[in-house]
Amino acid sequence: MPSKREVWRELRGLRTGVAGPAQATAERRAVFVAALEQAQQFTEAAEAAGPATRPVQIFYALSQFGRAIAAASGLLGQDGWRLKGHGIGTRNLDASLGLASVEVLPTAKGSFPAVARAVGVEPLEAQNPLTLGELWPLVPEAQTVPLQGVSGLPAMHFAPGGLIHRGDEMWCRLSLYPVPREVRVRSEADPKAVDAFLARYPSLRGWSHTPDAPNSILWHNRGNGSAEELEVFLPSALTISADADAGRLEALKRSTLYRGPSDAYAFPALGRMAGPVHPLLAWWAVLFGLSILARYEPASWAEIIDIDSSSAANAVEHLLDQAIVVVPHMALMAIKDVAGR
Repeated sequence: MPSKREVWRELRGLRTGVAGPAQATAERRAVFVAALEQAQQFTEAAEAAGPATRPVQIFYALSQFGRAIAAASGLLGQDGWRLKGHGIGTRNLDASLGLASVEVLPTAKGSFPAVARAVGVEPLEAQNPLTLGELWPLVPEAQTVPLQGVSGLPAMHFAPGGLIHRGDEMWCRLSLYPVPREVRVRSEADPKAVDAFLARYPSLRGWSHTPDAPNSILWHNRGNGSAEELEVFLPSALTISADADAGRLEALKRSTLYRGPSDAYAFPALGRMAGPVHPLLAWWAVLFGLSILARYEPASWAEIIDIDSSSAANAVEHLLDQAIVVVPHMALMAIKDVAGR
């Protein structure tokens, strides 16, 4: 991954070097440049702050990055690139039952769904409340320091291996991690438990346990009692003469690329979504929920981040530390991707 300094150097270079609508239209360019400046100042403020106020600052950095993404996107025409309102709300801010129980509520209009359209991905389902416990595992960096009470489907690292030949058929080998330990436990009594779990991941449609033994389940021990690695196979459209690297590239096209051309993940669909959650939206929803708690429930937030007494404090600190680095990088990749579309 590029360093934080390298990411910001490239972001600052976009002030004069961006392509597409933010270069061609004076009004868009003015918003693009101003939004990037505010995003940088909010990020620098967040880096200097402690967890008591950091979620507010880093969320507003992300919000300003969203304005820059919208201004640069050729997918938003006329006034569609002008972001208005959050486009997401909160429910159940009482964290006495645990931070994981706090809910966010996407809406049909506003910045949140507009940024999804600017990036060309499906927004989260409007009016479908999601708990922070469901959203937390969708942030890859958050998985290393888990939040107590999480109950959602994780983003799984999508590691393509190679091709296998079975008669006239070819299959791409794929390793997925982390699969919740409970899925393996359930599968020992009911092999269909794996099918039900993977059915929530659109990029894995058509998968097989193994073409040789369709009922077998290939688990790999990663030395972690809470998660497992699962090997599956995706059907390939390649011909027999294709090499293993071609199979790896074909499999990558079905994944969601996160922070680089080979940083691939399988993200689940939530609610009635047809496609997978985009990681930018997962980060947005989590940081919004934390920022609202910090702003409007300061006493409750102070208890949550008390490292001496709160089981959530370490997970929150870790996620906010990661946000300082990850949010600008995601924004940089999104702007480069959408500019000129």
